[in-house]
Amino acid sequence: MAAPDRPSIVSTASTTSFHEPLSAPQSGAPTPSGSPPSTNPGSPLGFQLASLPGSRAVSPLSTPGSSRPPSPLLRAMNNLSMQNATEPPPKTRRGSVGDSLGDTLLKRKTSLKSPMPRRGSSPAMAPFLAKFEEMDPNAEIEEKVAVIGSGSWGTALARLAAQNAMEKPGFDETVNFWVREREIPGKGKLTDIINETHENARYLPQMILPENLVAVPSLVECVKGATLIIFCVPHQFLPPVMKELKKPGVLTKGARAISAIKGIEVDLKSIDIYTYPAIIEKELGLPCSALGGANIALEVANEEFCETTIGCPSPKDASLWHAVFDTQMFRVHPVEDVAGVSLSGALKNIIAMAAGFVDGMGMGGNTKAAILRIGLLEMSSFTLEFFPSASPQTFSHHSAGVADLITTSFGGRNRKCAEAFIKTGKTFPELEDELLNGQKLQGTITAQEIYEFLKGRGRLEGYPLFTKVYQISFESLDPQELFSDL
Repeated sequence: MAAPDRPSIVSTASTTSFHEPLSAPQSGAPTPSGSPPSTNPGSPLGFQLASLPGSRAVSPLSTPGSSRPPSPLLRAMNNLSMQNATEPPPKTRRGSVGDSLGDTLLKRKTSLKSPMPRRGSSPAMAPFLAKFEEMDPNAEIEEKVAVIGSGSWGTALARLAAQNAMEKPGFDETVNFWVREREIPGKGKLTDIINETHENARYLPQMILPENLVAVPSLVECVKGATLIIFCVPHQFLPPVMKELKKPGVLTKGARAISAIKGIEVDLKSIDIYTYPAIIEKELGLPCSALGGANIALEVANEEFCETTIGCPSPKDASLWHAVFDTQMFRVHPVEDVAGVSLSGALKNIIAMAAGFVDGMGMGGNTKAAILRIGLLEMSSFTLEFFPSASPQTFSHHSAGVADLITTSFGGRNRKCAEAFIKTGKTFPELEDELLNGQKLQGTITAQEIYEFLKGRGRLEGYPLFTKVYQISFESLDPQELFSDL
C-alpha cells in the first residue's frame, strides 16, 4: 500500500532562498570561489568532490601547486593583513575585547550593566547564512519580548533576551517570563522569590538575572503586548499553553514566535510527523522560527562562548531573532531551514542515548565516534526524506547539527541516563526521578515516536541505529546488539 501523502503542515521551512541567485556557470566554467558546496540528492550531507586538478585557474591565495579556490576565511584573512599593513591599529575603548574580555565578562556577571562588545560571524560562515538586514533601531513600534518557560534552558534564553532588550534600542526593556506558580515552604511564592533575588535557584542557581526580567505566574499576563514570543516549555505542556493563548484577545496582532522545544509530534493514525514550529504556526497563526544548537543552559548563562542556529521562515524573522539573542559570547547564525533545525534538535537525543549506551558498556572513543558519525547520517537522511525542503548543510555546517550532537552526546541528560541504564539496570522513569531534578528525558520519547513512525511507513531497515536504540530501551535488546546492521 502506498504511503499516505504528507500534509503541508509538516514543514514551515521556506522554499525560497534569501540569497541572491547565482548565475548558472557556463559549461566548463569554474565554480565561483566562496560559493557554498553544491548538494547532491545521493549524498545525505550534501558534499560533492571538486572537479579534477587543472579545471580551475590557480588562485594566488591557494596552496602552491593546488587548483583549489581559496576559502572565504583565507581570503578574508589575506584582505585583513593587507589592510593592517597600510592602516594604523585602531584605538580600543576601555572594556573592549582588545583590553580584557575576561574583565568585561566578570563585571557583567555581577552587575549585568556593562554592555557586551559585539562582532559579526566568521567569514567562513557567510555563504551558509540567511541574508537579512539588521533590525531597525528607529522603528515606530518597540518590540516586546515574552518567554514561555522557566526551566534551565528557558531561564538562560530569557536572561539573554533581557540583557539585549536592556542594551539595544528598539526594544521594550521589560521582558516577562512565565513561571508556574508554587509555594516554597518557609520562603513564599516562587515568582516573588525570583523577582526579589533575581535568581532561579531551582533550575539555574547562582546566576544573576537582569532586573528587567520579570517572573509572571499568569500566562495571559506574560504575553500581554508581546510581539516576540519565545516558547521553551517541555513539549507535554505545549497543548494547554496553546489552548490558553488561542483565547480571543490574548495574543498581539502581528506577533512572531520562536520554538526552543526539543522533540516532534507523530500522528500514528495518519503516520505523519510534525515539528513544533509547524504546530505553533498552525494553531496560533504566528510565523514561527526554530532555535537549536550546542547550547548547554548553564554554560550559556555562564557566558562561555558558543553558537546557536535559528531557522527562520523569512528575512524579517531572521533580523528580529538575531537582535533578540545575539551577543559576543552567544553567536547567532540565522538560516532558512526551520524544519532542519527542529528535527536536528529532536533526533540528536536518540543518538545521545546510543552514545550513553557506549559509555555504559565501557567502550572508548573509536566506538563513540563511529556511533556519532552514523547517527549524524541517519539524522540528515531522515530529515531530507520526510522534509524535502530541509537543507543537508544544517547538519554538516551548523551548530544545530554536528555541534549539538557532539555536545549532547558528551554532556547531556539523555547520555547520562542512558549510561546509567546500562550500568544499573534501572528503568528510565526511575533514573529520571533520581538524576534529573524534576526535568524530563526527551530521548526515550523521541526514540519511541520515531520508531512507530518508521514502522508505519515501512522504513525501519533504513535507520538501523534509531531502531536499535528503541529496542534496547523498550524491548530488552542486548546492548551489544547496538552495532549489528550498522
